[in-house]
Amino acid sequence: MRVLLVLIAFGMIAVPALLALSRDDASRGRRIGSALVIFLAPAIALGMIHGVPELNGRALDYPIVWTTLRLVLSALALILPWCLYVWLAGSRR
Repeated sequence: MRVLLVLIAFGMIAVPALLALSRDDASRGRRIGSALVIFLAPAIALGMIHGVPELNGRALDYPIVWTTLRLVLSALALILPWCLYVWLAGSRR
């Protein structure tokens, strides 16, 4: 089950990056840059989540609130590539 969830999460990140890479209306450098931004944005967001001690589950005060915030930010990190793809693709039209 855990492998399936990892594959779904990877697909949610990789598909918009591959779509940005396969577009024909931008130059090659712009396509590669957009795909890298889309692919690496969730890693940076999740890295920031795990870098903050309170969001990493080591909070002493209000652990339920910090855990809930961590879950919401993790879910937003998986939606972020699609938002970036729409934003970067829509600016050219």
